[in-house]
Order: sequence, then C-alpha cells, then structure tokens
Amino acid sequence: MEGWIQVLIIVGIYCVIVLAVGVFSRDKGKMSLENYFVGNRSIGPFVAYFTYVATFHSSFAFLGAAGKLYSSGIDFFATMTSCIVSPMMIYLIGRPVWHLGKKYGYMTQGDLLGDYYQSKALRTVVALVSLVFLIPYLQAQIIGGGHIFESVTGGRIPFTWGCIILYAVIIGYILLGGFKAVAWTDTIQGIMMIVLVWLAGGVILGKVEGTLDWTNLMQTMADKYGDRLLIPVEKWPIFMTTFLSLFGISIYPPSFQRFYAVKNPKTLKWLAVTSPVYLIFFYVPIMIVAFLGVIHMPGVNAPDQILPLMLSKYTTPMLTGLVMAGALAATMSSADSQLHAASSIFTIDLFKPFSRKPVSDQKSLLVGRVTIVVIALIALLLSQFSSSLIMSISAFALGGCLQVLPSLIGAIYWKRGTKAGALAGLIAGVAVVLLTQFVWKTPFGISISSGAWGLLVNALTFVAVSLLTPKPDPAQVEKFHDYLAAVNREQDEAKAAKRAARA
Repeated sequence: MEGWIQVLIIVGIYCVIVLAVGVFSRDKGKMSLENYFVGNRSIGPFVAYFTYVATFHSSFAFLGAAGKLYSSGIDFFATMTSCIVSPMMIYLIGRPVWHLGKKYGYMTQGDLLGDYYQSKALRTVVALVSLVFLIPYLQAQIIGGGHIFESVTGGRIPFTWGCIILYAVIIGYILLGGFKAVAWTDTIQGIMMIVLVWLAGGVILGKVEGTLDWTNLMQTMADKYGDRLLIPVEKWPIFMTTFLSLFGISIYPPSFQRFYAVKNPKTLKWLAVTSPVYLIFFYVPIMIVAFLGVIHMPGVNAPDQILPLMLSKYTTPMLTGLVMAGALAATMSSADSQLHAASSIFTIDLFKPFSRKPVSDQKSLLVGRVTIVVIALIALLLSQFSSSLIMSISAFALGGCLQVLPSLIGAIYWKRGTKAGALAGLIAGVAVVLLTQFVWKTPFGISISSGAWGLLVNALTFVAVSLLTPKPDPAQVEKFHDYLAAVNREQDEAKAAKRAARA
C-alpha cells in the first residue's frame, strides 16, 4: 500500500472518530438555547482545560508557528510568550464574567456589555466586530486544513477539496451536538496534539541527529544561523506590541464563551494556572522540528509547509498520518469553536434583539445552525483567495477581537465608564486596527502591531468620552458592581470561616 494512502486512511479514521464523539456527546432530548451555546454551564475542569487550550491552538500552532520559526527564527518567541501569559486575563475578567453570566443569563460578550451600558447599539457593534474578526481567523483554519490534506496525499487531494472536507466534518458535529460536542471533541483533539507533536519532534530529532539530545542542534544553529537566535533591536517594538495584541487570545469570543460554560469560578482559576504549562510543552518540539528544517531543508518557499515536509522526509507514512491528524485536530479544535461562537453571537446579539416577535428557543436554534453553515461557507470561499501566512491572519484577527477589552474592563472595574465612551472607543479602535493593518502601516514611523495601535486609541477614547459624558445610571452600575462586591465579600467570609475552623 502506497504511503499516501496509509496517511489518508489514518486521517480519515480520525475524522470519523471526531464525528462520532460529537454525536454521542450531545444531550439526549430537546435542546435548549443555553445548552446549545454554553453547555448548560456544566463543563468540568478536565474538559474545560482541554477545550480552552485546544481552542486557541489552531492551524498556526502546527503549521504557522513552525513556518514562523523556520523563516524568522527565535523572534517568534515574543508571540509564544504572549500565548503563555495571556491566561492572566482569566484572573481579571473570567471570574466576574462567570458570576454575571450565571445570575443574568448572559451567553455572549454583547449580551453582557449591551446590558451593562444599556445600549442596543453597543451590543450590535460588539457583535458585528466579533463576526468581522472571527471570519478571517476561521479562514486561517480552513487554509491550514486544506494544506494538510494536500500535503499528506502528495497533491492527490488538492487544497480546495481539503478545505471542503474539513468544512463538512466540522459543521457535521457542531450542528448535531452544540457546545458539548465542541468541548468533548476539543478534549480529544487537545490530548492528541500534545502527544503527537512530541512524538514527531522526538522521531525527527532522533532520525536526523542520532540522539534525542538537542544541545548539538542549538549549537549548530548558533554557529551557522546565529541571526535566527537573536531578535534585532529595531524589531522589538513590533514584537512587544504583538505580545500585547495577543492578550486577545483569552477574550476573543470562543475563549470568552468558556467563561460562561464552566461549572464554577474555581475551574477558571485552574485554567489560568495550568494552561501555560500546556503551551510551553507544545512549542518546544515545534521549535526543534523548525530548526532541523533550517539546517537540513533550507530554501523552502512555503514556510508553513515545513512540518509536513520534514515528516514525509524523515518518518514513516503511519507517523506522518498520525501527526497530520494531530495538525488537523489543531485546526478543527479552533474552527469548531470559532464557528460555534459566531453562531451564538449572530443568534443572541443580532437575530433575537431585532426580531419583532418573541422568538422560541427552537427557532433560535434553527437560526444558529443555519448561521454555522453560512459563516463556514464564507470562510471557505475566502480561503481560496488568500496566500497570507496563517500566523499573520491569526495575529490580525486577535488584534481586532482585543478591541472589546476596554469596555469590558470598564463594565467590571470602572463605575464611571459610559455607553457613549464604550461605543466611541470600540469604533475608534477597530477603525485604527484596519487603518494600520492595510493603509498606514507605520504611523509616525513607529512599527507596532495594528492591534496595539487600536487598543491604545480605543482605551484613550473610552476614558475621554466617558469623562465628558453624563455618569451612567446608578441603578445599573449597582446591578453589576454591588453584586460582584457582594460575591467577593461572601467568598472572603467563607475563607475566613475555614481558617477559623482549622485554628
């Protein structure tokens, strides 16, 4: 049996398993809106952990990160570091969001912000912004899936058909199982990813170097490609602001959705502490493979393909198939979360508020499912017209999603923030992201990321307009801030009681 057929069979078996997990993880009986979009707020620590880390380990993790390390070297470290520290955002907003969602039934960012600022316009803009930036991120996943199918079959399944296969598998299990299907398939995918990436790195290192000790590899890189292990001084501004932009990982809609879905706030603390461990362990073997590619496979025109190329050259078809299934898992675990989040945003923040008549859960679910198909189709079509690096698309999308942060921080921590300030800041931030990404790429000669420029302008506008406009309704402020203060007091009293009992 030819090697590419073996690889394709393994990938095909994986797709069938994922579909089966999605089908069997769904709740039996009539599906409610809360069940479909946030899993009845019942996700435990184990599943929460893997669905969280797997959600933002997308195509860029296997393909884009390897490509960036191959083409640019260690300057990818800034981006990787941001992924490690971004879960700190969970401490700032995760617990308050969970409590507010539990009490008031929120399921999206727009749900919470629209209610706090008493602004239908803000809710609508938040929803539209989220959808606008989710689509290119989803596009990046479909591009990655298409490349995977094309690589593992030696072009026998072309890029376009690979994208279509990925599209069909993902929407299949999402339509059937909703959030729980997404969470459980993410769990399987998250476990696969970390196991297989280490297996790939170890096998390739052992094959090329004759040992699992990668000291010699790093020494060779230092001797022959020393520039790949340094970050030029002139590039530090863009790397550090990219670092800032990628804090959006923890608040972009799919991650944010998981704040609502977990059983209790203790699970969120667990995520904040443990998720960086997964990230550290994930990128080490990716770096090893990329640097081995620099030495033994120089001059690759498509850097995103370095991992599949190294696998096909130095491993067996079976291992290549397994690792590519892991890469496909990374792609699916992000794409399914993005699609599901986009569906919830459209249904809850756009369809229901603008409906002239009360809408039943069943009708809303139908709209949500149709939205999944339509948005996936849009991303599928866009994927056919982009040659950008997956990493670049992903960073841009996260920078856009980050623009919700100032108004969100305001709703939770700043009583003086107003709806006019939140709306003005969000619009200004998004406008600046688009301007600095596509038109004025180095404002004032300063080369920093578009997401960072947007966040700076956004925050300044939010604060300035809030201070220049009338104070928000005290009753609405109390609804949020007094409730969160009461929750904090209860928790402090409970901790004090436990300490007293031990004494």
